[in-house]
Amino acid sequence: MRISTDKIISLLFFILSVFYLYQTYQIQVFSFDENAPFNAKTFPTFLAYIGMFLSILYLLLPERKPSNVDHKVLDYKSTLLLIIIVTIYGFILLKAGFFLSTSFFLFFSYYFLGERRWIWMFILSFPFVALFMLLLHGLLDIYLRDPFLKTLGIIG
Repeated sequence: MRISTDKIISLLFFILSVFYLYQTYQIQVFSFDENAPFNAKTFPTFLAYIGMFLSILYLLLPERKPSNVDHKVLDYKSTLLLIIIVTIYGFILLKAGFFLSTSFFLFFSYYFLGERRWIWMFILSFPFVALFMLLLHGLLDIYLRDPFLKTLGIIG
């Protein structure tokens, strides 16, 4: 029996989802948020279970047509660059704050993926993250630590 690369990738995704689920239980929640219907653990836990479910589903269901991938046309350089900037993003998130680190992460991701229209790269990174922060702080009342916005006096 030959195992396809899609099944191997699905198995790796299952292992990654299990590890992610383990990490979600390491997330600290404020005592007043423990019994809330939505807290810091809710969405990551949901993502982990969905990832596990989908990977198991893909592992168990038969493949209709195995995919043949031509490895010569894959862009490994962009993938490696994205892995590097995701790692950098993880390291600077607490120091620079959510707004700056996420905005620069998106900006450089667009650049490394081949986008060269600077106005779209800017609009889809900085204002988009600002709108997301407004949604989190203003509507959902979820606090994200951000030293840059605190210095500017935008959040307390």
